[in-house]
Amino acid sequence: MAEAEKKEEEAKKVIAQIGTQLAASKICPNKTTVVKLLKFSNGSNAEKQAASAFEELKQSESLKSSVKPLSDSLIKHGLLDHKDKDIRLLVGVCLCEVIRVLAPNPDFSHAASRLTLSFYRTSLDFFLSMFVELDDTASPYFSRRAKLLETVAKLQFCLVMLDTGCDDLILKMFKTFFSVAREDHPRSLINSMSSIITSVLEAADLDSSEKSTSQSLIDVILQNIIKERKGVAPASLRLAGTVIQNCGEKLERCICQFLTSCILNRDAVGSVIKESYHEIILEIFQIAPQMLLSVIPCLTHELLTDQVDVRIKALNLIRKLLLHGQHFAREYPHVFIELLNRFSDKSAEVRVTALSCAKALYTMNPSGRVSLETLSAIQGRLLDHDDKVRTEAVNVVCELAKSNLNFISSDLITQAAERLRDKKVSVRREALKKLVELYQEYCVRCAAGITLLNEHIEEIPCKILMLCYEKNCLEFRPQSMELVLADLFPSSLSIEERTQHWIFMFSLYKPPHLKALKTILSQKRRLRDGLITYLDIWNRAEENGSREAERKVDTLVLKMSSCFPDPAKAKDCFQKLRELKDNNTFSVLQQLLRGGTSPQSSSVLFCFTQTIVGAFPSLLKGSEKQFQLLLLEREIPFNEQLIEILAREGYHMSIKLSDIYSALEKVCLEGTRVQSKLAVSAIAALADTSEQFIFSGLCK
Repeated sequence: MAEAEKKEEEAKKVIAQIGTQLAASKICPNKTTVVKLLKFSNGSNAEKQAASAFEELKQSESLKSSVKPLSDSLIKHGLLDHKDKDIRLLVGVCLCEVIRVLAPNPDFSHAASRLTLSFYRTSLDFFLSMFVELDDTASPYFSRRAKLLETVAKLQFCLVMLDTGCDDLILKMFKTFFSVAREDHPRSLINSMSSIITSVLEAADLDSSEKSTSQSLIDVILQNIIKERKGVAPASLRLAGTVIQNCGEKLERCICQFLTSCILNRDAVGSVIKESYHEIILEIFQIAPQMLLSVIPCLTHELLTDQVDVRIKALNLIRKLLLHGQHFAREYPHVFIELLNRFSDKSAEVRVTALSCAKALYTMNPSGRVSLETLSAIQGRLLDHDDKVRTEAVNVVCELAKSNLNFISSDLITQAAERLRDKKVSVRREALKKLVELYQEYCVRCAAGITLLNEHIEEIPCKILMLCYEKNCLEFRPQSMELVLADLFPSSLSIEERTQHWIFMFSLYKPPHLKALKTILSQKRRLRDGLITYLDIWNRAEENGSREAERKVDTLVLKMSSCFPDPAKAKDCFQKLRELKDNNTFSVLQQLLRGGTSPQSSSVLFCFTQTIVGAFPSLLKGSEKQFQLLLLEREIPFNEQLIEILAREGYHMSIKLSDIYSALEKVCLEGTRVQSKLAVSAIAALADTSEQFIFSGLCK
């Protein structure tokens, strides 16, 4: 105990001596003198000695006489307004410590007491000027500035602003804290900022104070929770969120009044952030949803307005709110009812937007009354008179089914599949795309044992087959439907699983389905028979040189080309085949086309064909674009073989390395060792002398 008292007495002497020496000067000393007096005492270590002395002192009014010379000197020499950073930092430390040891009533000299308001304002402004530089975390002064902030927060010195009417300084302080907050700031520093802002807000009377001042403070906080706002750093966003959570009850009335006014009569609101009120509602809903209990019901006003764009914006906000509020429909029943009414809105754009809300609404409420009413609303839009709405309805049904295959109504899937017969080609096209995606997801889940075979979903391929009877759209002809059926199953699905699905769906076939399937298979047989005849005639023409054979070949090419989705492109390919004039290649093709060739033999013959292409790379000319598209499709099972061909024969092909470099680089960095070697070889085959720098980049 005696030791502690001794240290305190020594500390008092050190502080008094520093103040006396500084006060002895009639004019403001130069920097060297000020730094020497503030940082040096009795030959001891500079700053550490003074700082240690203050740390030994506890709060006590009896210390006034000891610190009075120092506090008087700070005012007398105008050191609070000094421009030098070293001096300002030392003055800040001293001032902060003086306030601490004399808290809660730091009484300064008689001269100062006559100017108490001016002094407090100057002191507060001085501290703010120090805090502005907290964004410079690399500064050697950073730790000292952070310590100053922490001390000011603990002393709650900033509450003096409320008593002295320094509203402008309060606003300046709020803006300063939000502007300097950084991700690399220590958590304690952000906590100090939050503590100061919270204490000021809790002590302030926001309702009775000047309205413009209160709104300005609210604006500063709210504009820092808008993620889309330019210049809002994550740290300031979290700081604003913490303040809102800490002062929820205090801020609720002002914030709710502001947001409600924006919804009901935005033009009458005088805030700079009034146009961002939707974003503010969304962010507060995630931070403190209880604050918005009186605000969200007002959104029905926007859902009922005559302005289409306002209704659409309100629906988009509700969709985002649904994703963050599991019980939104139950907590805000009037908003939910009006949301359902927007499914039959007079504007097609609004109906489409309402459908986009349905997925979020059903996802958060997959069972019960809400889900049933949601599905019923979606079902009604499948027969909407606007094709865009019908398209979106099919899209929503398929997306919901993919995520809830075991719960979604099978009848709803069936009705969505009926859009494959829609009068609009655009609806049929989109329905085909989405239903194929749904069927693929269903197959994957069946293979994993998550979902059982479902008759309603297995009817999707049946309905797709019926598109063969479409006469007005070329993409639904039998030639194209073969490609659709080829994409029906995911590439990862085993032969056994595919067979199981084919057997099940075949049991659902009716005569029209069988007829459509026969049409597709007949096209394939026509092509095969035509190609066999083509090769036979060509062989005889090579022997006899008959012009009649040439004419027959031309006729066959026209017939075979009609079996492809793009006859003109197919005709060009057949022309290249004619120009090949390679009997060995023709011989292999003939063996592939024989009816008795087993799948194993066909596979071997395919490898032979691949080998021929490797030996005669000029055969690849003209197919560079297709080759490039295949290479960029990373999900195909033979991607590695494509890279191998490119590595061996790439220099014969007109492919720019820059077009496929990203794909090859990914294989280099993420593939197996064999794949990486092939990719590097492919890059080497395609790179010219100006692109050799690529290898140094890969090595890094």
